[in-house]
Amino acid sequence: MKRIQYIVMLVALAAATSISAFGQQNLRTAYFLDGYTYNYKMNPAMAPERAFFAMPMIGNMGIGAESNMALSTFLYPTGNGNMTTFMNKSVSADQFLDRIQQVNNLNISMNESLIATGFRVGKSFHTIDLSVKADVSAALPKDLFSFVKVGSSAGATSWDISRIGVRANSRLELAYGYSRPIADWIRVGARVKLLAGVVRADVLIDDLNLKMDGQEWAVTAHGNAEVSGPVKVGTIKGTKEIDLGSIEIPENIEDINEYASESSVGFAVDLGATFDFLEYFTASVSVLDLGFIGWSSTTTAVMPGGKWSFGGFENISFEEGSGVEDEFDKLGESLGNMLKMELVDDCIKKSNPLSATVHAGIEARMPFYERLAFGILGTQRIDGIYSWTEGRLSANLAPVNFFSLAASYAVSNFGNSVGGAVNIHLPGLNLYAGLDSFLPLMNVTPQFIPIDSANTNLTFGLTFTFGKAQGRYRD
Repeated sequence: MKRIQYIVMLVALAAATSISAFGQQNLRTAYFLDGYTYNYKMNPAMAPERAFFAMPMIGNMGIGAESNMALSTFLYPTGNGNMTTFMNKSVSADQFLDRIQQVNNLNISMNESLIATGFRVGKSFHTIDLSVKADVSAALPKDLFSFVKVGSSAGATSWDISRIGVRANSRLELAYGYSRPIADWIRVGARVKLLAGVVRADVLIDDLNLKMDGQEWAVTAHGNAEVSGPVKVGTIKGTKEIDLGSIEIPENIEDINEYASESSVGFAVDLGATFDFLEYFTASVSVLDLGFIGWSSTTTAVMPGGKWSFGGFENISFEEGSGVEDEFDKLGESLGNMLKMELVDDCIKKSNPLSATVHAGIEARMPFYERLAFGILGTQRIDGIYSWTEGRLSANLAPVNFFSLAASYAVSNFGNSVGGAVNIHLPGLNLYAGLDSFLPLMNVTPQFIPIDSANTNLTFGLTFTFGKAQGRYRD
């Protein structure tokens, strides 16, 4: 078994400092890119240029995250060449808090194709893929970090902190996609997905109030938490309070069978359409992940009524030579003492909707050179306090039939970003690589930690293709 300690809030700080964690997102810079294989995952009406088969693991891989926080906000170099956290006394409060936004967002999405294939039958295109998908989202107010860093040393005897949220979920998807033209200028598509839930955790704290009472903080809070999937959640002996150190998830199939006797399954659909008009223009729209997962086992908890005491963070000491992992362990233990949860229900069945994503785009090909096109893509994630919006402008060039490239500029909740992508689509193989944002990589510390933001990713893949090409620029 693998023990996950202090899961309620440590996951937020750990995720915020794990910007280089593995994750693959849909490469939005490549939405209009000629020959790109995986644009059907952003709009199921779009069909790849050729029939294809993606080898496991190398078909579609990536690393990255989207956030308006930087890793350098939480980690700082020391004089001896090591790293320390923002809680170290050598890091001033102003130095740390000047880098914190009013609302600090984090979004890590993984959508890894284990097996993917697509083929053409007449005018229609069919895709089949098995994927693993995972999302981690966090919305953390600046006041939370202010209290953690300065507490009563700022002279404040009370803190009111609201809207702290952390959500993580993972699932398997078996999807079948179909697209075809229904007129000379309209193409429609859909992907039907059978889902198998793995793990879901959702923590939302609406209000957190702290008042100095002698040498300790009196805490009152309102919030709730849910953990779904093959997990075990224990309580402190003699109470209903959750023992955060006892939350365990399985590492193998045998343990999953021990934890849950029934499967957590669900259903979802993606819908999309494209519209050609005025000879040089194409509009497109899609909505993804309309569906739900019915979890066979869900544990729910709420903040207990009344008040409890919390000693604060000022007494946390960082001995010389202590590692960053040890420092975050201490922070996690203190956060667990500050945020108490009491068990309400255990092993109940519950259904949860998926977080939907909407894309809307318009592409304009230049009349004087049709292989040059400009596109505008709007993306809206619909996910409560974790929702985000992005507008992305891209320039796309396909100078020859087998080579295309794109450059993009975007504005979103995560800040500004500049991306690029290149695609080599020869008969027999399709090789692509791209980033939705490489600006953070232009300003890093000597330890290669992004200073300004961590909104960056790298995506690449290789698929084997066959059949006649049906690309836009083919004769």
